[in-house]
Amino acid sequence: MSTFDKSIELNERALKVTPGPQSNLAGAWLGEPPLFMTKGKGACLWDVDGNEYIDYTSGLGPGILGYANEEYNQALKDQIDKAIQLTAWHQSPMEVELAEKLVQLIPCAERVRFLLSGSEAVQLAIRLARAFTKRLYFIRFEGHYHGWLDNVLGGMVDDHAAGKPFAIDGAADYLRTEGRNPASFEESFKIPWNDIEVLERVLEKYGEEVALIHMEAILCNSGACPPRPGYLERVRELCTKYGIVLSFDEIITGFRVGLSGAQGLLGVTPDIATFGKAMGGGVPISAVAGKKEILDQIIEQRVLGAGTFNGYPLSLAASLATIKILERDNGAIYKHIDKVQEQLKTGLKALGKKHGIPILFQGPTGCLWTHFIDKEIAYSVRDLKEVDAEKFKKFRALLHEEGITILQRGRWYISGALTEADIDKTLESADRAMGKL
Repeated sequence: MSTFDKSIELNERALKVTPGPQSNLAGAWLGEPPLFMTKGKGACLWDVDGNEYIDYTSGLGPGILGYANEEYNQALKDQIDKAIQLTAWHQSPMEVELAEKLVQLIPCAERVRFLLSGSEAVQLAIRLARAFTKRLYFIRFEGHYHGWLDNVLGGMVDDHAAGKPFAIDGAADYLRTEGRNPASFEESFKIPWNDIEVLERVLEKYGEEVALIHMEAILCNSGACPPRPGYLERVRELCTKYGIVLSFDEIITGFRVGLSGAQGLLGVTPDIATFGKAMGGGVPISAVAGKKEILDQIIEQRVLGAGTFNGYPLSLAASLATIKILERDNGAIYKHIDKVQEQLKTGLKALGKKHGIPILFQGPTGCLWTHFIDKEIAYSVRDLKEVDAEKFKKFRALLHEEGITILQRGRWYISGALTEADIDKTLESADRAMGKL
């Protein structure tokens, strides 16, 4: 039986001097109390009490290579002396090298701007689109996550809006926050995703006022819902028709589903896109990539995109190291991720049948979701309203006791460090857990 005495003690100490874990989005805590990890190796983590876990959280997404990847660490060691002699204020050759690499790999990329967090990248994308179109509003979608700032966080779709479809506040919103500027909801329209008729109606009325449509091309933040056939292609057509900047949020999908992101995978090219997480392999970095006429507003001094740590040399080195490993042998790591992910998915489906539990598993390369619901596919969060959240909560707790960590709400990040033996052990643990449900 695992013990968590030291984690409990550290949590008690922490709460005397901090307001809790550094990410307090609903569902961000790994356990009760929060666990304190001391080391990671490959696909495994160890906490302060010596408990070992097979990890499917990837540090909330960045850890596509797993932990303590020797090639990644050596590449950072080779660059760290150079990196610490500079700040981001000093441009370095690594910035040029990384930007050239992203332009080569990402379909929409003609120019690239580096920042530190996904939240920053999204805000720059909004500002660039407003400046480019001279319009105010942007459109975002139900279930999509674009950072913690007021104008993109949460809010509920108003299905009965008489006028402009602004988001509304509501207790059922799991991203609800106090302290938000109430006027922030009036910066954007929020509508259901994957429903092209709703989008067409909104644009018929307000298309000439919309600067940007910003979305996850695959809804990895809420259920790994894929776009309906033809949906993204029609959105692309509508943006071209109305002169709207189309932006993909690739903070998760970028370099996780493949080297060209969701846009390369799905064959639809946006005007701009935001990247982060897996791009740095564990070191913070983000980017806005897109058409030169949009991004060049920065060098023309029309748009301000400042930041002390934009283009931070250590982050650039980390991203170069990560992409070098991901590119090796024609993307062999993605083939490995696909293999172990299919092994996990097939095994979990078989266990669901064995125990008589309806389960839906879906997601692109590197990001799998588990839903306790009797469906073959879910295209939006509305398709997941009947999910048995309590059953999943119990399942996740039982896995945790078995030494398997997954994210709350059902997300499994699949790293390149996972082995077939790790999957076998995970399935054995899942079998015991399902037997107790």
